[in-house]
Amino acid sequence: MRLAGTSLPDQKTGEDAALEIHLPHPVFDSHFHGLHIEERGMDADRLLAALFSSGLTGAVDVAVDENNFERRLQWAAIHSRLRLSAGIHPSSSAENSALSWDERLEIISNQAKHPKVAAIGESGLDFYREHAPREIQMRAFRDQLDLAAALNKPVIIHNRDADEQLLSLIRDSSCRMGVLHCFSSDWETARQALDLGYYISFAGNITYKKTENLQDAAKRIPEDRILIETDSPYLLPQPVRSRKSNHPGYIGFTLEALAAIRGKEPEHLARQTNENAMRLFS
Repeated sequence: MRLAGTSLPDQKTGEDAALEIHLPHPVFDSHFHGLHIEERGMDADRLLAALFSSGLTGAVDVAVDENNFERRLQWAAIHSRLRLSAGIHPSSSAENSALSWDERLEIISNQAKHPKVAAIGESGLDFYREHAPREIQMRAFRDQLDLAAALNKPVIIHNRDADEQLLSLIRDSSCRMGVLHCFSSDWETARQALDLGYYISFAGNITYKKTENLQDAAKRIPEDRILIETDSPYLLPQPVRSRKSNHPGYIGFTLEALAAIRGKEPEHLARQTNENAMRLFS
């Protein structure tokens, strides 16, 4: 699990620390947050270089707001297998007092036209934390669905305790291409999303105890519509849950857990999710 000969400096201490990687098969991380990984003290440039040389076939660095896009573009310019998204998380949809929502939407619209940007998001609804009023979240999600449809790019969807409202907004839009990331709902929600043309992505929470509904859904997703992700630096998989932060090199734990739930070999699931991610994110 440890990548021999590779060390990354901790940005807070300046000390080198060995990088742990668990990539038993080449695999695509469909969702991680590079800026947040840096905030946790890791050197994202060296991390990505180590991961892409160790079996990571591709990855999508996902936005939560319109800020620091140039920094993210620097990574994408260096790493040919890295793609970006452009969008505003539901919890960030009411945060920028200096700009109106229409001005923020114009910014992400311009960012989304960059050739390295493969998706819109992450957008969606979060009725668990409710860092923004529900009406604002719903408007932001609706506008980003419309943007994704206009640009013919998939939308990356965040959903927390908002199944019914989220599916209703998708149905009312013309956007029929995207992914429900870090899926945490039940099979009925997944089934309806699949009927609308969406993919379903699973993260480290699939490895946790007491996730029967989630695991039941994971068994039923059609093979050509399933993705895996780390959502790093969040949601560390169970085998490394005591670590400080998650990163894309831990995606192998999620791969193995999901393969066991589905009764498949991890190598088979790795190939299939690679194909699915390449298809969705072009």
